[in-house]
Amino acid sequence: MVLMDGRDGSSPPQPKMDAVDSYNQESPSDSFSDAEKVEKKRGGWRAVTFILGNETLERLGTIGLLSNFMVYLTRVFHLEQVNAANVINIWFGFTNLTPLVGAFISDAYVGRFKTIAFASFATLLGLVTLTLTASLPQLHPATCISKDPVSCSGPNKLQFGTLFLGLVFLSIGTGGIRPCSIPFGADQFDQRTEEGVKGVASFFNWYYLTFTVVLLITQTVVVYIQDQVSWIIGFSIPTGLMACALVIFFAGMRLYIYVKPEGSIFSSIAQVIVAARNKRKMKLSAEDDGTVTYYDPPVKDSVLHKLHRSNQFRFLDKAAVIKEGGFAMVELAETVKEVIISFV
Repeated sequence: MVLMDGRDGSSPPQPKMDAVDSYNQESPSDSFSDAEKVEKKRGGWRAVTFILGNETLERLGTIGLLSNFMVYLTRVFHLEQVNAANVINIWFGFTNLTPLVGAFISDAYVGRFKTIAFASFATLLGLVTLTLTASLPQLHPATCISKDPVSCSGPNKLQFGTLFLGLVFLSIGTGGIRPCSIPFGADQFDQRTEEGVKGVASFFNWYYLTFTVVLLITQTVVVYIQDQVSWIIGFSIPTGLMACALVIFFAGMRLYIYVKPEGSIFSSIAQVIVAARNKRKMKLSAEDDGTVTYYDPPVKDSVLHKLHRSNQFRFLDKAAVIKEGGFAMVELAETVKEVIISFV
């Protein structure tokens, strides 16, 4: 659609941008297809219950096993505190990078459900591996009666390698679960409706409430079992909880709403920046007066919130100007602006 200035017929034409009159759009209820009506039977709190159950047990498993991990490394693996801290810091650093990869793969290729499913299996493998290091004598150093870990024999290559293998599996699992769990839960609500918007807000509340409860349990009950009862039992309980989390997650498969991957935000950012650079010599249209909302591609009915054209970082608006053989991407440009603003 071409946006023209109606005040003067002789005025030069403005660059073309995909425009949609926000006051004359077809009502979403008028455009439901049969597939959408069937989809309405999915999602909602029935599906979210399985997601929250999976998340709660998954966090009980991973946090419960790792909350006392420093003590485990010094008492069972006979590492000095400095070396044990280095192991944990390296693992934390690697774990905090993997969600970027998981988010990219989820958004661009496989979707959130498959990413969470694969990551959950990886997490379970990691917990099983670490539990084996506590259970099998061959996978941890011999028991030492001395309280000084320096005087005790440390782990050999097999034992240390098995320990790191378990931590790597946990990092892979975290990289898939952490960036996808909240969006996957939000996908289960129809945000075109007021009920759906309230459902998403309530889901966030329950998500962080369960997280707080998990922290309370893991820092008290699980740590007590590991310290006072047995490391084997203290590790087996989180592993069993993670197995239950997997069962619960797959039990809700028929209720979930599956959103197809639509591309990664990283690719979109690069696309906008390159397009803005290539069109840097083009002139922009006048500032938006608020009567027209710009989109490209046209916004789907399933999207409630639409990004209006803003006047911040207007050099990025050039990415949305349609050149011959090109395409507009106003919504992408506005998304990049929001990302920049969040870091400024």
